[in-house]
Amino acid sequence: MKTLVWILAILGLCLPVDANAGANSSDPTGKSFSRQTLDPLCGEKLSYDIAFLWFDRLAVGDFILEKTEQPQTYRATLEARTMGAAAWLTGNRVQRYVSTLRLSDEGGLRPVSFDADMYRRSGDKVKSRLKHWAFDYPRRLVIEKVTRNGRKSPLKRHAMGSGPYPYDILSAFYNFRAGLWGPLEVGTSCKVPTFAKGAPSAIDISVLANKDRPKEGGFPTGGLVVKVVVDPEVFDTGDGTLYIWFDKAMRPDRVLVKNVIGMGDVRANLRSAGKESGK
Repeated sequence: MKTLVWILAILGLCLPVDANAGANSSDPTGKSFSRQTLDPLCGEKLSYDIAFLWFDRLAVGDFILEKTEQPQTYRATLEARTMGAAAWLTGNRVQRYVSTLRLSDEGGLRPVSFDADMYRRSGDKVKSRLKHWAFDYPRRLVIEKVTRNGRKSPLKRHAMGSGPYPYDILSAFYNFRAGLWGPLEVGTSCKVPTFAKGAPSAIDISVLANKDRPKEGGFPTGGLVVKVVVDPEVFDTGDGTLYIWFDKAMRPDRVLVKNVIGMGDVRANLRSAGKESGK
């Protein structure tokens, strides 16, 4: 399930971000956006199916962005849940990522907090692991709070370091969808500043020319293929490489992770994209 959820999460990270974006509260493209830019994205729901081998729908997941009651503040949610036999094997496991985002004065969404919660059934009980990160920009700290089955662990404080401010997976995704960093283009190569394992990290991204597309991906003609390299431990693969295909609407439509240990090739496909009423 770890691999399945991270496949969905990585769909929000395959975007051309300037490595210095946010380092000094600056906008690398000179562009910014307001609520008028973001509001059309509110209520948009992207739904994905995840498959491997002969299992066409091992898990499903959804992205959605909503306005909150607080001014200039949004909530982005990614939820993944196992289906069928996988649900039975994992105790109907659900993983939910929620990012609270604030529209900064300089333009762009900055994460205020990020939650990563897991629930699964064990017998007649529901077990949970709740992780919460708060971003303290003045002190350049990420404050981590973990609760397992109702038991709270001591707070941990992680330094952001002296580099660019980190983006969580959802703030990066919606900044891109709102056009802060401009369109994807062939030849783009960049790093997304992130925060993992209690330390600053990065994900390498490159937009491939047609001649460099993987033959085994089965991606449609047209659109764009993006190569993403992450820590191999994330996907339990040899080199941590995966490929994402963007459709003409610039939505992350398909993803391929090669040679996941114990699973082989793992695929995710966009099943539907639409609006949630009242969002």
